[in-house]
Amino acid sequence: GAHLFVLVHGFQGNSFDMRLMKNNIALLYPDAIFLCSSANEENTEGDILEMGTKLADEVSSYICDWCPGNALGRLSFVAHSLGGLICRAALPKLEDYHAKFYTFLTLSSAHLGYMYNSNRLVEAGMWVLKTWRKSLSLQQLTMA
Repeated sequence: GAHLFVLVHGFQGNSFDMRLMKNNIALLYPDAIFLCSSANEENTEGDILEMGTKLADEVSSYICDWCPGNALGRLSFVAHSLGGLICRAALPKLEDYHAKFYTFLTLSSAHLGYMYNSNRLVEAGMWVLKTWRKSLSLQQLTMA
């Protein structure tokens, strides 16, 4: 069956952010199909679980459209930054495909949160994003 790679961008990103990764994977797996997620492009500052639900819905729809019946052989996830947490939140909602799960690769994802920071500049930037932009996802990451 087909090997579907789901690529998920990070904080304030879009589906084109993972284009280079997609092109490199396509060299190794020329018969693979790709979904560069766009479900959360408009708002990566929302609730991580809600973004996971949106991603799961997008993946399910894509599989129904492009892998009808038993055409899906493997399902892999490649994510960057916040995208890794969004993927993790989506996995329980993709339980129907658990036998097809193959790879889960995250790059620079804060799976344990972001609590301790020694850089004042980064700390100030996080405060601005959490306070002025009302970024729920960053509040969840910092466990504030």
